[in-house]
Order: sequence, then structure tokens, then C-alpha cells
Amino acid sequence: MRNALRVTVWLLLLWASAGLAYASFDDSRAWFDRLGEDERASTQTDLILTGHYQYLVDGQFGRGTFDAIAAFQKSQGRAGTGVLTDFERRKLRDLAGKVGADLGMEPVSDGEARVALTIPGRLLTVRSATEAGTSYVSEDGEISLETMHASLADQSFEQLFEAMTSPDPERVVTYRSFGAGRFVVSGRIGDYSFYTMFVNAGGEAVGYSLAWGRTYATQGQIASVYVASHFTPLGNLAEPPPELTKANGTAGAPPRSAFSLPDARPDVILLNADITESTAADFDKAIAARPEARIVALNSPGGSVDSALKIAFEVRKRGMATYVPRDMGCYSACAYIFLAGTDRQADGELGVHQISAEVADLVLAQTTLGDVLDALQQFGVRQQVISHMLRTPPDDMYVFSQAELAELGILSGDPIEVALAVAAPEGTAKAGAGGAYVQLSSLSSATEAERSRAYAEGRWSTLFGDARPEVLPAGSTYQVRVATPSVERANAICAAIKADGGGCYVTGGS
Repeated sequence: MRNALRVTVWLLLLWASAGLAYASFDDSRAWFDRLGEDERASTQTDLILTGHYQYLVDGQFGRGTFDAIAAFQKSQGRAGTGVLTDFERRKLRDLAGKVGADLGMEPVSDGEARVALTIPGRLLTVRSATEAGTSYVSEDGEISLETMHASLADQSFEQLFEAMTSPDPERVVTYRSFGAGRFVVSGRIGDYSFYTMFVNAGGEAVGYSLAWGRTYATQGQIASVYVASHFTPLGNLAEPPPELTKANGTAGAPPRSAFSLPDARPDVILLNADITESTAADFDKAIAARPEARIVALNSPGGSVDSALKIAFEVRKRGMATYVPRDMGCYSACAYIFLAGTDRQADGELGVHQISAEVADLVLAQTTLGDVLDALQQFGVRQQVISHMLRTPPDDMYVFSQAELAELGILSGDPIEVALAVAAPEGTAKAGAGGAYVQLSSLSSATEAERSRAYAEGRWSTLFGDARPEVLPAGSTYQVRVATPSVERANAICAAIKADGGGCYVTGGS
């Protein structure tokens, strides 16, 4: 009887613990699914960099994602609930950022192999062309990546996979996965590990193989999954403009994103949209499509601080110039990108203010502010400029005068002459035939956006006439803007707001 009771109690405990595990899994799924698409993908990417996620980034929740989140939490001495707190998300982002910086993750447009990919550039410093692509090797030769392409005219994609997995006395295949669009093969060759992936790009297969020795065991494992998740056949992109076509292939095509690549200026990349969580990834694609670009033109009301800082550091690393064209504006988080330029010029407007966050995110906001101040210090921004930012409330905007731009050392380098005409940022709703919007702010939460809307309506209602500011979601941000019947009317309203010490941005209605 006693033994039977023990068995019953043991089964009850087992059932209870299993129930708790499934409850955590379900809670984790609900939390993950509430994230935006870009946030889901970036979380998986960060988990790859911290060594906890071993699958391709797809933004979809599954056992692999749950286990990776829980493992990360446990590595930090916290409960493996599968639901990241704001603090844990920040910690994950910081740790992943450090790993990414150590590896030097660098977007590359590989015309020889006809692919765009992201490689650990700080490790793979020796590069040379091969018959089918490019070889990227470390100085000590202990880690290497080779891109390649193969015609499918005489063999099928499945036959190529079979050739890659056929018996070989020098190679041990420990993992293989085949699909009509992609296959992966990994294993060992002597003392080296390898990871090979090919993508079916229609008439040819494009791919890469990464190999690493024991010295790079951790970096190789991380890089193998990261590269696979950031690999795109250039043939799958839209047809590139003529100036991007190379004799040895193509450097890519202008991405359909926050950035555009002006046909008349192959040295320019233009940001013409809000900055969202996905804008940093869009910038990587723009760089891959136009690797010779040396100027980043800016026309944005701001948005995501984290995304803006990622772009800013990439701009600084590449030694690029930044420019605000005439009749355009760079405000809020966009200013961090501008201030990262090695050379900086502004014929348009530059505006700054405090960062904003919900009260519940006060710790996160303080940490983010620390990141901003560290970045501005690295970029050599003077204290007077930072003071204007810190003293201006988040629902207001301090726009520097042309005199201040020069006196405060904001401008540097030779004048930049770039004539650009832009359409409305992608995702902007129409203001009506011939109409335009006065965009007043772009904030990360609906609550802060509503406060900004109420403030603008109370302060400048006489300027708006019958129109009223409205809050509209745009990706991961909330735009506060006023619809007007014409661009001329929008410019007049915006000019009056700026004259009264406010900030705004005019965007077309088509």
C-alpha cells in the first residue's frame, strides 16, 4: 500500500511538473507572438549570437525558440520562463551586440557568387576570387568561408545535394536537411567542422561553405547559423539599375525599404522614412546593393533609438559622410545617424529632443540614454549639442539654426552637393489628391504619441484650421501628423511651427 501511494504521489508530481513546463511553453509562445515581426526575428538573431539558438531566423515560435530563450535566461542566473522581461531583452541585446562587434559582422555583396550575405569580417580578413565565387580566410587559416554557384543545367538541385552527401572517406556528415528551395549539410573533415548551404535560385544553385578548426569552435558555430540566416541570392532581388551592373555580376538592387538608391548618384544612399526596428537591417541590404556608396542622405522624423544607433555605428565604421538635403529634415533618432558621419553637412534641418519611454520602462530608458550618450561621445559631439537634446522635452523639438550648425561644430568636411527629389516614405497613407502631411513626431508608444498629439493640438490649433492632428501606427512606431490639401499649405504650417520653436517634417501625400 505504501509503495502504491509513493508511485501515485510520484506520478502526480510528474504530471504537475509537466503541466508547469507546458504552461511556460504556452506563455512563451503568447509573449513571442505579441512581438512585432522584426522584433521576433531580431530576438532569434540575438540568441544566435549568444550561442543559444541553432536554427535559421524565421520569426516563428517553436521548441527551438523556447529552449533558446530559457537557456539564455538560465545562463544569466534567472528562471527559464521563456518570457523575457524588459531587463532580460536589454541584456540579450547588449551581449549579442558585443559578440557581433567582436566578430565584425559585415554585409557583403558578392558579385562573383551572385549572393548577398553577412560574414564575420574581423575574422575573415584575407579575400580572393575563385572560379565559382570568393574565398574569405582568417590570417591563421583556421576559419574560412567560400561562396560559390553551380549551374543546374546538367544536374538537378537534388542531385547536387546527393553529391554533397555521398560517402567520402575524408568527410563525416553529421547533419543533412533537404528542401526544394534550400539544403544544408554539416559535419567534420579531419579536425575541422564544416557547414554548407545551397539555395535553389532557378537555373543555378548559390551557396557557401564555412569551415573552422578547434581554435574557432564557438565562433564557427555561431557564424554558421548567422550567415545562413542572412544569405540572399542576388538573382532573387529586383533588377538593378544600370549603374549597379558589373561586368563580373551584379552588386544587387535597391531594396524596397526605408532606403532608396538614387539612379543619378551611385555614391548616395537615401533614408526617406521613419526609423523602425527593421531599418538597420534595411541599411545592411542597401550597403550590400551599393557597396561603393560614401554618402548617407537623411530625410526622417526619427523613430527607433536602437535601430538608429546600429546604423550610426555602421556609418562611422565605414567612414561615410552624412547629409541633410535642402528642404528635408533629420529629427530625433535620425540625428544620431547624422552625427556619426565622418563628414557632416546639412542644407536642411537637424532637430533633437529627449528620448521617450513609458514609466514602466524607466530602467530601459535610462540604459538607452546611456547608450546614446556613449555613442555621441565616440562621435566627438560637443556638450552644447547634447545639452540641447537633454533639455528639450520628447514632445518638442530643438531645431539648430544654420549659425548653430557651424558654431557648435556640428558640420564638418567639405560642402556636399546632392540634389534629391523624394516621394513619401513607404507606408505613408495618402492625404488626398495633391495633398501632403505635416508630420509632428514619431514615437515608440501609442501613449506617448497621444500625449504629443494633444500637446500639438493645444499649442498650434490655430495653424491647423479645420484639420486636426492624428495618431497613426507605422510599423513599430506611432506617427503624429496633420493632413493638408497641398504641399504649399503643409510647408506654410510647418514653417510657422518651426518659427514657434517646434519641429515638423513635410511628406508628400502620394
